[in-house]
Amino acid sequence: MRTNKERQQLIYRRTRELRCKERRKKQCMFSVCGVALCLMLVIGIGSFMPGVVKQASVGNIDYTMGTASMLGHYEALGYICMGVLAFALGVCVTVLLYRLRRVEEHKRRTREYQYRMETDGQPEKKKQQEEQEEEQEKEREEREREQR
Repeated sequence: MRTNKERQQLIYRRTRELRCKERRKKQCMFSVCGVALCLMLVIGIGSFMPGVVKQASVGNIDYTMGTASMLGHYEALGYICMGVLAFALGVCVTVLLYRLRRVEEHKRRTREYQYRMETDGQPEKKKQQEEQEEEQEKEREEREREQR
């Protein structure tokens, strides 16, 4: 049977595990939503840009000065903008993955530390108890031999 203290430790550990699991689910959901939003943005702008550039090259749009016309004319502008947006998306994904890895390393270190704190001295105590039990068994055997 377990003592009350052991039960409390088990309950505390289990609640901590459940909270960590929920936190991981939320973080994963936010990460996936962020990546999906970025991809939708890139795809949406990618499908919208060629039409804008065509209209600008034909002359249907009067305000071409603000559409990055200094970088290039016609359809090259769309490719340039898509390249810049794809680069920005790559940077965002890289930073996201770096942060996730850092969080996982931190969790691993925390788990190792907690395990060391929970088992601090316990293996030594078990060894001592086993040695004491062995000595007691030897003494019993010797007593039994003497009695015969």
